[in-house]
Amino acid sequence: MFAVLLATLSSVSYGASDFSGAMASKRTDSAIVTVVAQFVSLIALVGVLLVVPPDEWIVRDLAWGAAGGVCVAVALVCFYRALAIGPMSTAAATTALVGALVPLVAGLAFGERPSVLTLVGIGVSIPAGALVSAGGAGNRASLRLTPRERWVAREFGALTTRLSFVAGVGFGLFFVLLSRASDEAGLSPLLGARAASIGVLVLVLTAGGGWSRPHRSSIGYIAVAGVLDCAANATYLAALDRGQLTWVAAIASLYPATTVALAGIVLRERLTRVQIGGLVLAGVALALVAIGR
Repeated sequence: MFAVLLATLSSVSYGASDFSGAMASKRTDSAIVTVVAQFVSLIALVGVLLVVPPDEWIVRDLAWGAAGGVCVAVALVCFYRALAIGPMSTAAATTALVGALVPLVAGLAFGERPSVLTLVGIGVSIPAGALVSAGGAGNRASLRLTPRERWVAREFGALTTRLSFVAGVGFGLFFVLLSRASDEAGLSPLLGARAASIGVLVLVLTAGGGWSRPHRSSIGYIAVAGVLDCAANATYLAALDRGQLTWVAAIASLYPATTVALAGIVLRERLTRVQIGGLVLAGVALALVAIGR
């Protein structure tokens, strides 16, 4: 039961981190928000490691983390590009769906065999994350587009789907790769993950000439996003120590529920029926996994 709680805390932290990052991105480029938040996350991680060092520093564990960090960096670049060209609902839903499926398939391939009730909970969690991310219905204005404009919209839609698929695979592989670290690793794989992801993002920003100074109003949100990201990763690894990849990653992948809930509470954004249905399914999924344990 404690592992379920840790996985839930990880999901909540991931979702709250994304919300803080989104708030920061209102005044600052999202790529800058991401790389600076990851720097903050790295600093927080170093502080935690000084207090709670791993039982043993193993190069292999750092390598697993670094591989996951590269996957996250690629996923973020693809995801932000997908959000930019839209439609955003397609990008968010596809990424959430694929990101939840990858750890499930990997866990089963590694020989994990959750109980029937837990498998049902995992099955419910996958559409739950996609529904919460999907948001509102399509734009009726598209019905008035010319044939040429419809063709362009279809091309952008196809590109959005491909980019979102890659992003989902990247996020899912991050969960999988962290699970391959040894029991003695503690939080050390996260050090490799953060160093690798920051390195890739810095290269991308430098190559694209995308560096800029964060807006003053964004700094607080960026700091919160970074600290919560560190907390999310730490509780995810702690949950893996006590549970299985299949259902721990499934619960962690419910993070869009927290993001959407915070948008409703803080920004007074109105939830659609689809999103409300997704939130209900997320609650059902958590209950089934907890009982199935």
